[in-house]
Amino acid sequence: MAIWRQHARLSARRVVPIATHYDLLGVAPDASTAEIRDAYRRLARVHHPDAGGVSTGMADLNRAWHDLRDPDRRRQYDLTLAMPPSTSAASASTSTSTWAFVPTASPPQPDHPFFEPAKFPWRFLGVLFLIGLVFVVIGVVTASDPVPPTVDNVLEPGSCVTIANNGEAVEQLCSKPHDGVVVVFLASPGQCPDGTEAHRDHLGMGTACVRLG
Repeated sequence: MAIWRQHARLSARRVVPIATHYDLLGVAPDASTAEIRDAYRRLARVHHPDAGGVSTGMADLNRAWHDLRDPDRRRQYDLTLAMPPSTSAASASTSTSTWAFVPTASPPQPDHPFFEPAKFPWRFLGVLFLIGLVFVVIGVVTASDPVPPTVDNVLEPGSCVTIANNGEAVEQLCSKPHDGVVVVFLASPGQCPDGTEAHRDHLGMGTACVRLG
């Protein structure tokens, strides 16, 4: 009886939905990249450790901006939001009881047993074909309409930068002349690795460890 009551209490618990990147930034799922960038910068100024924020909150903002700034990563993230919830909880609840049937007498056996042939999963193969077709169409559209590189002034590892006269690091397209590449970006005070120079982000978001050359 105690085990049954514990199982009932666990089944009554509600699953708390996890906030999406859009909820975290306070924008609609169909918001433009410019709107998402403005929301990220506004929240970063509030939650940045230099402004008295919490580093974990800043990490969540950086993760949301990283996934939504690039069209391909945003498309993949939106696909994960469209996936149906897991039904493992329902299947787990049905597996808690085990039934056994013991016949009182052996049923009559036919002289020639009949085995029903296995059904071919045409419907399952059709669903797989449609999913593959959707990914092919997405790949063709993406390849035929490439997104030109832009500068969003948000520094991260791999960003090309120029060093201003005041020593601050400013993002620059890697296809254009630049002074170096960001190896590590420190959102909070820290030590840059050997072979890099510390330059303050011109937006005041942190320190960029730049490898010059």
